[in-house]
Amino acid sequence: MSTERLFPSDFLAFCLLSLAALLAASCSSSSDSAATSTPQNQPAASDTTLSSDSTNTENTASASISATPQSSQPETPENRNSEARNADISPSSPRSTAPTNIATAISASYDHSCALREDGKISCWGDNRNGQLGNGQSGDDADSSADSSEPVEVEGITDATAITTGGEHSCAVHEGGTISCWGNNRYGQLGNGQSGENAESSVPVGVAGITDAIAVTAGWDYSCALHQDATISCWGDNEFGQLGNGQRTGDSRNNNAYSLVPAKVLGIANAKAIASNLRHSCALREGGTISCWGNNGSGQLGNRQSKDDGADFHSSVPVEVAGITDATAIAAGQDHSCAVHRSGTVSCWGNNHDGQLGNGQSQDYENRSVSYRYGPFSWMPTGVAGITDATAIAAGGEHSCALREDGTISCWGDNWHGQLGNGQGGTDEAGFAEIENDFYSPLPVGVVGITDATAITTGRLHTCALHRTGAVSCWGDTGQGQLGNGPSRYIYASPVPLAVVGIEDGIDIATGENHSCALHQDGTISCWGNNRYGQLGNRQSTDDSTNNSANSSVPVEVEGITDATAIATGAEYSCALREGSTISCWGNNRYGQLGNGRNGEDATSSAPVEVEGIADATAIATGGDHSCALREGGTISCWGNNWHGQLGNGTENNSSLPVGVEGITDATAIATGENHSCALHQNGTISCWGNNRYGQLGNGQSGENANSSVPVRVAGITDATAISASSGSCALREDGTISCWSANEFGAQGDEQIGKDADSSEIVQVTGITDATAVTTSNSHSCALHRDGRIFCWGISQSGLLGNGKSGFNVSGPVEVIGITDATAVEAGALHTCALHRTGAISCWGRNNDGQLGNGVWRPHPVAGFGG
Repeated sequence: MSTERLFPSDFLAFCLLSLAALLAASCSSSSDSAATSTPQNQPAASDTTLSSDSTNTENTASASISATPQSSQPETPENRNSEARNADISPSSPRSTAPTNIATAISASYDHSCALREDGKISCWGDNRNGQLGNGQSGDDADSSADSSEPVEVEGITDATAITTGGEHSCAVHEGGTISCWGNNRYGQLGNGQSGENAESSVPVGVAGITDAIAVTAGWDYSCALHQDATISCWGDNEFGQLGNGQRTGDSRNNNAYSLVPAKVLGIANAKAIASNLRHSCALREGGTISCWGNNGSGQLGNRQSKDDGADFHSSVPVEVAGITDATAIAAGQDHSCAVHRSGTVSCWGNNHDGQLGNGQSQDYENRSVSYRYGPFSWMPTGVAGITDATAIAAGGEHSCALREDGTISCWGDNWHGQLGNGQGGTDEAGFAEIENDFYSPLPVGVVGITDATAITTGRLHTCALHRTGAVSCWGDTGQGQLGNGPSRYIYASPVPLAVVGIEDGIDIATGENHSCALHQDGTISCWGNNRYGQLGNRQSTDDSTNNSANSSVPVEVEGITDATAIATGAEYSCALREGSTISCWGNNRYGQLGNGRNGEDATSSAPVEVEGIADATAIATGGDHSCALREGGTISCWGNNWHGQLGNGTENNSSLPVGVEGITDATAIATGENHSCALHQNGTISCWGNNRYGQLGNGQSGENANSSVPVRVAGITDATAISASSGSCALREDGTISCWSANEFGAQGDEQIGKDADSSEIVQVTGITDATAVTTSNSHSCALHRDGRIFCWGISQSGLLGNGKSGFNVSGPVEVIGITDATAVEAGALHTCALHRTGAISCWGRNNDGQLGNGVWRPHPVAGFGG
């Protein structure tokens, strides 16, 4: 329900999501890149796993491919604009119809991600301006048309065993030990003997001379391979010595030190795993030591040396990381590195500007103008606080994540784009990152909602997890579609259903203007979304329109209620029917809508209060600012705002205590709209009362003076089985059809008509629905539940409100909500909608500015087309 007429111009961004799956050879994945064959569902180190022993992460060889900053000018990736592009507000493309597949390895880099699939094929998604998705398409720095926010298949690969993603290129190991790469090739990072402005390839090309690779990893503009004989070869750019062959170009970037074909890394013949990122690499060696080479400007080589003004400590040959002799997994971030120890503890070293070392320290945000290269850092390993059970590690642009023994994930560091997955992150209304002290963490925080991860990978501003089922979830920045969850750019809104976090036992749902509630099987209630007036019932609230700190994007429990049998949500308040036939309400009480004898600015309650004088209620309904109860015997009592006569007692005086509705003694159901109310009678007729400006009473009249403070009959309906009211009204009829009446500015009547001149004070039939079992309406849209569990909606389409994957075009006839086939209930809020599934889970879609979708604004999202 809702309280005011809303207009499409009020809303922008939206973000498309769908369900998930990729595929790949049996192998666990890397924290930032590759993976080779291992049994499916094995917990994986952050690098390419070689051992078939699912518990022995020490026997791993991995190619960790962390985030690598991307640039519009490849030679200066730090200069590339890291802000997301403008939100895509055009209608979204049709959903993929590809069969569900299984992922066995994942890799994320700067703005794209890839998954290795069970059948040896590879799917990639995100930025494709240099052909790094491998599907034969590419754009340029000013053209994002080739980007894909859903997985696309890499051409010509059917036998991959490992994958990696670099800054603007990708690589795969084949079953025979050969390697193919695709994407940007300006500095020879594809390894095919070519380089230059026009040498990129949007389809895989073979790396020259390698036939025995077991793992591959990629940095910004170079690549490295681990060979069967435990040696390492690298190719591509070598400005900082990142090829490890004893040469480097320095700042001049002359071609003499590039290598367009693989060159051996010096001094390493016992490598078990490799990891690369922006311009440095690390190798895990037999015995548990680690050697790193390349850029050391922030101490990321871990050899107790770093870059100071006037000094240069980069290394073109491997140097040993100080003090580590028991490593089991490694990861390379943009300017930092991390390792897992045999004990399950984690150490990191290098840049710590955003707390990415996890040791509780970071640069003060007031000094963010200082270059990250000169911020706080550690040039030798320091322990990550509080982690003793890590099995894998991933290092991104300025954040890190650890996979833990129980399948959960903890992350730390920069969180501007929500890449820590803990439900926090900084964006303004356009989706761009803001600088806020709460949006980074120098200590590990748990990723919400993931308990079955087997691998993790980190991009520069996003993170992905592989689940035991073979599904993939990603979270963080989606400016180039790198979350793989559909055409939209932002998580501000979702035009398709998103799962509400942590609810699997719901038996009833209710949606308010910007909040939602669920009734659990044990009689408790959880609510989420806007909490300005305490409508979440957890004793928290805010006192002004600018402070949203009490809002919750995940469900919170309503205090003190364990015996609820039904729930209802008004615009800014909520109510529960309890086992003793009493009613409790909480939230905004300005007009007495809580029914406890109080009203006014100071009468709000963030905890439940009992409605006075009712102990025989059988149903509860909540409107804009008024409430009604159906009582034993068929009478109705209402309370709250009565400016339009919506209390039905023959007056227009507000009441903070229940008053009887005149003349109704045989009601079987009730519905409350924005400023009117309706009752279903035993004989299938309907009566309504209150505001009738747009014909919402259904009696053939409308206008400024057509209100009625006592019930009047809706004309032409004698077979109704259910009713719903908001700014208009709808009735479900015995034959499964739906009739609606009143305002139709946005097409909410569903009769293929739209506009103010299409308002109707008489009933009109919703087009094409003949098997409905429930109907719900708000002041902007309506939805119908069908017998087969599908949902169809119509009306305003801003913010993805109709759930059909599109946004921005109002629809005057029913369209199907994507991905729902097992719904048992549906509830329409002002600009969001929620559905209850047969399993007890809940999904919501539409606007999410206050967290009313319940998925956590920055929570993980399933990648489209992958699952197990």
